[in-house]
Amino acid sequence: MRDFFNRLGQRFRQFMVGRYGSDNLSRFMLALAFICMIVNLFLRSRTWILSAVVWILLILVYLRMFSRNVQARYNENTRYLMMRDKITGFFTGKRRSGNSGSNAYGSWQNTSGSTKTGGRYRSDAQHRIFRCPKCTQRVRVPRGRGMIEITCPRCGNVFRKRS
Repeated sequence: MRDFFNRLGQRFRQFMVGRYGSDNLSRFMLALAFICMIVNLFLRSRTWILSAVVWILLILVYLRMFSRNVQARYNENTRYLMMRDKITGFFTGKRRSGNSGSNAYGSWQNTSGSTKTGGRYRSDAQHRIFRCPKCTQRVRVPRGRGMIEITCPRCGNVFRKRS
């Protein structure tokens, strides 16, 4: 029986290769579908509108997870994260400043000093991503080199960051 589940897991991993998978937006839509489902259970009239919303959200979650257009899904998730941070920053008073680190989700730090995922949003364990302060081009640099000068490949601007 264990061998069957191991093979099944391996086949699912092979199926998911090259597909987008789950992200923050998908988890938010799944939670929203669950909340709509619970609300629909407690309504006496059992509205078909909430049922339709639940089905639409679930279908969108699965379409996003199994999508092979990774860049489009990544852009959607980034827009969702930026909108979520604007809304939560408004209520908590923690807003990102335009020049601490950089402005985009390639790498940034919020003004309270806490950081996401242990320091920065990262592409992998060996590299760090920064944004050029002049043209906002993403620049990937190796980690652990100390204070380095980074030259933007687009505009040629030179800026210093700690890798």
